[in-house]
Amino acid sequence: MEEDIRIVEAAESNLDDLCRLCIPPERQADPSFMKGVELKKIWARDIIKQWGSVAKIAYLEGTPAGLIQYIPVLEEMVVYITCIFVPHREHWRRGVGRRLLTSLIEDMRNPKSWFSGESPSALVTRPFPGEKPGQYPARSFFRDMGFKQVGEDPSLLYYPLKHGFVYRPVEQKKPIYIHQEDDRGKVVIMYNPSFCLWSYVFLKRSEQEIREAVQSLHVRWINSWEEPIEAKKRGISEGIIVNGRLISSFMLDDREAFIKEVLAALE
Repeated sequence: MEEDIRIVEAAESNLDDLCRLCIPPERQADPSFMKGVELKKIWARDIIKQWGSVAKIAYLEGTPAGLIQYIPVLEEMVVYITCIFVPHREHWRRGVGRRLLTSLIEDMRNPKSWFSGESPSALVTRPFPGEKPGQYPARSFFRDMGFKQVGEDPSLLYYPLKHGFVYRPVEQKKPIYIHQEDDRGKVVIMYNPSFCLWSYVFLKRSEQEIREAVQSLHVRWINSWEEPIEAKKRGISEGIIVNGRLISSFMLDDREAFIKEVLAALE
């Protein structure tokens, strides 16, 4: 029997479903996750206002079960999939992800006002590798759905929407931190509204790790969306700055390397 899966465009009326879907059940009242939801709603409203579309939500028998988020990349004439996620085990392997992606593929074959009435040339994504035990790996899922590897980069994939199209990414300049004397002797954590509520949660966890490694260290949080001048003069909108140095290590990838870099910055 076919599952009752309904795919709905994200809109103001269902933003709560979009933004709360990724919260683990036991963290529904966690302040870090609640802040992440608040920031994601700001991001979603801004993107909907700008592009008229931000995501699709899958409802399985009336319950929010999964999402796919995307954004047009005008200079490349492609649509970038920022996230596809089916968070709860009871919804895995029931066709939710496949229906979400199929819906997006069908939608993106149509002309879009983003591209002056043209349809995008491809869908592009860089799947997040952090699947849970028993969860279908995102990279394998996209490959099974017809996505191709971009050049020699196994983590960058694309799905051509136009016959013969081969995706070649435009090289993006990485933002460079502009040193501020005021950042010396402290930790500055910069953040902004994001498509992923976990972004804020990861920063809070990073702050906790730093506080456990270094006692009596002043930490300043800067919301780049609310304090654009602070972000502009530093040249970046998100990241962790320790004693005037931008930390390049990601705490969840390698905690030891992250703490080592933080301590080196404080020497």
